[in-house]
Formats: sequence, C-alpha cells, structure tokens
Amino acid sequence: MPRPRRLHGDGSLEARRAALIRRSELSTLTQLPNWLVFSAVVEQEIENIKKAALGMMMGEGITLEQQAEMRGRIRGLKAARSIPERALRAELTESSPTDEEVAAGE
Repeated sequence: MPRPRRLHGDGSLEARRAALIRRSELSTLTQLPNWLVFSAVVEQEIENIKKAALGMMMGEGITLEQQAEMRGRIRGLKAARSIPERALRAELTESSPTDEEVAAGE
C-alpha cells in the first residue's frame, strides 16, 4: 500500500497550515462559475495543438524541438486544469467521515 503524501515540508504546524490553505485556495478555483468555461477552453487548445502537430507531420514534417514544445504546452495546460481538481478531491476525501464516525451514526 503506497504511503500517503505529506502535505507539509518540515512537519511544522505552520507549514501544514500554509499547505492546507494553499490547497483550499486551489480547490476553490473549481467552484467558480467560469471553471467549466476554463476547462472547455483548455480542452479545445489541447485539441488545436494536436491538430497542428498532425498537420505538420503530414506536410513538411516536424522537428524534435517542435514536438517537445507541443508536448510541453499540452502538459502545462493539463496541469493547469488538474491541479485544482486534485486539490478539491483531496479536500473532499479528508472531510469525509471515517468508518468509525459512520458506524457511530447508525
């Protein structure tokens, strides 16, 4: 079973508090009304990059540097979308009741 990742660097209460606040701020982004628009624009941009790469490959060809640049742009766009979503999932998971709490409530 994998070890859970630590949320704080040096183990201090201040570092943990700062990390929790940062995660809360990131997860809040997913609750904004424009989040769905942002996600759709990111997906569209990823598709545009893929189409451009395919067009270049079918035409005059694409250099390794161009491929690396396009891969990097795609990874960056995916990270911009997924980091707040992962923060929200982690926040929801940690706020979920434990098995003991569920059993006590029955």
